[in-house]
Amino acid sequence: MGWRLWLSAVVCMVAIASAFHVFLLDRVGVPDNGLRVSEATREDGGIDWTIRLYDSVGKGKGRRRWQAAGEGYRIDVQRRGEHGFALDIAYRPESQTRHHVRQQVRLAEGPTLVAAFGQAQGRGETRVIIDRVK
Repeated sequence: MGWRLWLSAVVCMVAIASAFHVFLLDRVGVPDNGLRVSEATREDGGIDWTIRLYDSVGKGKGRRRWQAAGEGYRIDVQRRGEHGFALDIAYRPESQTRHHVRQQVRLAEGPTLVAAFGQAQGRGETRVIIDRVK
């Protein structure tokens, strides 16, 4: 009789943990504007500028437009169909090394390189990567 009680308790704990993961954990940490920007320096001195686009988790479920502005960037992304997106990205718009990306792309789930441009001498290129999270 005791082993049945233990088995029931374990099954109940697994069910609660699964529900917590599905309903709460996936939505924690998703910004209200639906995107997150990060910058990482590579070994060659270049910079990977990653824009994580949260597509169908959190408050952004069914979102058609994402906008953000921060120190050194302005981003405007509009959905054009199921996989099509119009990008308007300004990188360091007020500096001497400013770059502007305007294009329409198809984005599958996961990271996609959308632009790359050189930097100052002796440094690697800067890459703009959109990471679509469904």
